[in-house]
Amino acid sequence: MYKKCSVFTSVVLLAVLSFCILGCERIDPMIPTDTTPEEDAVLKIGVIQPAYSYTTFSRGAETARVQINENGGVLGRQVAFISRNNQPIENENPTVEASRNAANELIEMENVFALLGPVRSTMAVEVGPIAQQAQRLMLPGSSGSNVPSVGDYVFLITVPNPFQGKVMASFAMNPDELNAKTAATIFEEGDNYSIDLVQAFEAAFRENDGQIVHSGSYTAGQTTIADLLDAIQTVSPDVIFCPGHQPQVPLLISEARQAGITATFLGGSAWDDRERFLGVLDDSTVLDGSYYPTNFSVATQDADVQEFVSGYMELYGSPPDGIAASGYDAMRLLARAIEAAGSLDRVAVRDAFAAVNGYKGATTISHYDENRHPVKSLTIQVIRNGQVEHYKVVEP
Repeated sequence: MYKKCSVFTSVVLLAVLSFCILGCERIDPMIPTDTTPEEDAVLKIGVIQPAYSYTTFSRGAETARVQINENGGVLGRQVAFISRNNQPIENENPTVEASRNAANELIEMENVFALLGPVRSTMAVEVGPIAQQAQRLMLPGSSGSNVPSVGDYVFLITVPNPFQGKVMASFAMNPDELNAKTAATIFEEGDNYSIDLVQAFEAAFRENDGQIVHSGSYTAGQTTIADLLDAIQTVSPDVIFCPGHQPQVPLLISEARQAGITATFLGGSAWDDRERFLGVLDDSTVLDGSYYPTNFSVATQDADVQEFVSGYMELYGSPPDGIAASGYDAMRLLARAIEAAGSLDRVAVRDAFAAVNGYKGATTISHYDENRHPVKSLTIQVIRNGQVEHYKVVEP
């Protein structure tokens, strides 16, 4: 009798153990399964946002979220944002480690459906593989041409660097504009965005028989670039292309003017962190006569653009910039793709996003190319009297 019970017990234990092992293999430990009905009724979106720079990105996204929820949400679900900061120290750049940690937390712990951000390309290229592996759409605020190369779940929202560089080189050399024959370029060491954009500008400038007479760099936080400016002053370029970030670029331009350099400064879309960029110097008229490209102009008299502008101003009391426009369009495009897919099937939503055609929001996107870069127009802005003014629109 004892032997029979022992055998029976062993068989039962073996069956239970086999069930547990096989059952556990079917459960993805990265995805929480204990959701409540209330959680199932909410569409959770992760936002990776620096606390002390480019903060209008998440404000633009929030403007879209509010509008979407007021109109019934997405597939009947209200959209909820879960945010993580990737800039731990105020006077330093966002970090790769904080960006990766933010993405992992949002995906593994919060089980968000998609990621908005990061803003800067250096961080976005590190977060992209995490999003791709987890099959989460990632819509960064960055313009680095290589950011989406990690895979088919990563799409740019803003104008990619190759087009920005080409447009600014053509603008500089246009006889009816700056009529430049020579250019110097300046980039931030280790910064994916400014390096990528400088390379695009230099290639386009040379293709049009222009001459790059000097190329130099600075490090984030560097307090003076006197040696670099001395070298630039020696070659006397017609224009200086410097597409980096605030606060470094305004300080750099001010130092160049004090050194007697009169060349026209040209920038990139990162300059359109407008409130902070123009707030670095006590007197921003030092920046007068400088030009930069952006996704967006608040002066565009289009119903979709003005819906964004009015919604943003209602929430924040000031007009939006190009960084805000990217956040707004990222959320609107995501909602549109989910609605087009008719479900939260990740592959179907990704395919619907790739098929975007004729989108109109804060900006207009014709379609996405094979690199998951948006095909869209570019607006050139000029700084006059210490303020940003619309200059011209350049179509793709």
